[in-house]
Amino acid sequence: MKRTIAIILLCICTGIAFGQQKGATITVDAGPLKLDSLRLFKYDNDDIYAKPGKDGKFHYNLADGLPKEVILIGPKNKMVYAFLENGSQLNIKTDFDQQTTYSGKGAENSQVFNHFMDVFETKKAKIDASKMTTKEFFDVLNSTNQIPIDLLNENKQKVTPSFYNYELTSLNYAKLKDYMWYGYYYILGVKKKFADESPADLWELDKQVKYDDQLLGNRAYDALLLYFYPPYLRRKELFLQGKLDSPHELQDARTDYDMILKYYPAGKVKNEALSKTIVSVLDQAKNLKTVKSLMEEHIAKYSDASTAKMLREKYKAMDNLSAGKMAPAFTLKSLEGKDVSLQDFRGKVVYIDFWASWCAPCRGEMKNGAPKLHAKFKDNKDVVFLYVSLDSKVDAWKKAIAEDKIEGIHLLSQATSGMDTPIAKAFNISGIPRYVIIGKDGSIFDNDAPRPSQDITQTRINEALTK
Repeated sequence: MKRTIAIILLCICTGIAFGQQKGATITVDAGPLKLDSLRLFKYDNDDIYAKPGKDGKFHYNLADGLPKEVILIGPKNKMVYAFLENGSQLNIKTDFDQQTTYSGKGAENSQVFNHFMDVFETKKAKIDASKMTTKEFFDVLNSTNQIPIDLLNENKQKVTPSFYNYELTSLNYAKLKDYMWYGYYYILGVKKKFADESPADLWELDKQVKYDDQLLGNRAYDALLLYFYPPYLRRKELFLQGKLDSPHELQDARTDYDMILKYYPAGKVKNEALSKTIVSVLDQAKNLKTVKSLMEEHIAKYSDASTAKMLREKYKAMDNLSAGKMAPAFTLKSLEGKDVSLQDFRGKVVYIDFWASWCAPCRGEMKNGAPKLHAKFKDNKDVVFLYVSLDSKVDAWKKAIAEDKIEGIHLLSQATSGMDTPIAKAFNISGIPRYVIIGKDGSIFDNDAPRPSQDITQTRINEALTK
């Protein structure tokens, strides 16, 4: 009897310990590929790069932010998907091509996740919007986004309830976001009137959105409610007013903030959305003084002490980068391995391009916008085009320069991950591409300058030259 009770107690204790297990692990066997490092993408600008261990495998430990969807990025950007929750102990064997197998705790979830994402991404890549009418595009967009939902439901019995519920929420909100946004960009691309071309059900999508504090932390839900939904609400307002295609600014952070105040009910979702957006309001402000009162009002109503401190420190840092203030000094290694300082260009106007090899918009500007801008100042020795990469890997930086044939002076501020570099912090860079114009005296002329492809960029550089 005593032995039976002891066994029962042992089982209970083991169950409690198992239920309290925190964190997740991934071990990746990439076989004969012999990779020198492997990137784990976490959707949060804080990727993890692992080198092979003594066993030749790649090991990752994640303690926070679970559950989480992650992607392993292999050669030629081939992807393997995994889903992690507390207690996951995942083993993956893959060649990033034909063979990927999962084992260990959480294997079934990741197997299903990888399958429906692979089918979904393959189908999405085949969409050719240029050959479709607007109706066809919206129909294809909806049917494509339904594919992973159907596959998830078909495999419901193979996965854990927590995975199923997370992914069902994620896929449904991703579908909503795409319908709200991709259609908008499609119509802009074909240069038609959005009010005429948009399907009627587009303006009913808000009925499917729930303000649920319990859903915060789901990547797709956060993306929609904290970033993409406010501008949709603004577009709907304009549509109902008959002003959708009139000249106006469809999206800016201040308008997004107003939409959240107007439509979001009180709760954690509203507070989180406002807190994210007020940071963007500061980032986008051309004149900080115009938004200081809004920031202080936000602090008074929605911020705790730590957030209030962060916002005021951010305001102070940005104020130090406003037009007329001296630019932060820096010295970085050039492509040739030499030390180059901003001070070296005193007496010239410097157009700084902050970028990275993994940033598609950055490289698009370099290939399509930069050559035309350079040509306009090719005979002007008082203009310097300075490219500052935030790449974490030197080889990727050099390869991108060679592939895109980027002319100019190239410097590297090597990131530990994402955009975590001293120069990014010094210039308060939260996203790239980012452009800054430095005047002849070393002061900031424009801390958020237009892109190379914009016509106004030439004008701004000329204004700096004549100041």
